[in-house]
Amino acid sequence: MAIQSATRVVDFETYTKVTRLIYDGIVLLDRKDFKGWLDLCTADFEYEITAWSPEIRKEMAWLRHDRAGMEHLIKLLPRHNTDQSTFTRHTSVYSVQPFEIDERSNDYDVLSSVTVYRTTLDGGVTSIFAIGRYHDIVSIEDGEAHLRSRNMRLETRALGIGTHYPL
Repeated sequence: MAIQSATRVVDFETYTKVTRLIYDGIVLLDRKDFKGWLDLCTADFEYEITAWSPEIRKEMAWLRHDRAGMEHLIKLLPRHNTDQSTFTRHTSVYSVQPFEIDERSNDYDVLSSVTVYRTTLDGGVTSIFAIGRYHDIVSIEDGEAHLRSRNMRLETRALGIGTHYPL
């Protein structure tokens, strides 16, 4: 996703709704309230985690689910052998731009940076877990913002074992 032209702007109310959605979602993810986070998403929500690998010179997709797939993943999380460390996300919204396709006039391209910190339960050591960008599409319907899609585009390419959580 390319950086949009600075001439395409949104009004302050739209910008506030979109950024509030992104930041509210971060708080829910940090709390591991994945169902609450998914409630902020549309019925046709799509989620993926991708990265470019210079070693193999290919795009990698580590996770790709639609809404039903995310619901299933979240439902099964308690049964997985997962990393029980706490994860804290620091996110900065870079841009909110009107979606380029006219028939989606209520959708917005949103680009945000994200750093995920991991604090271990044993010892309380904090380290950077992952760095990347959220490439989101946010839809505003009936005055409310909802996440239509998210591509967590990682710079980090080694996440380790037991990290099944939405980032």
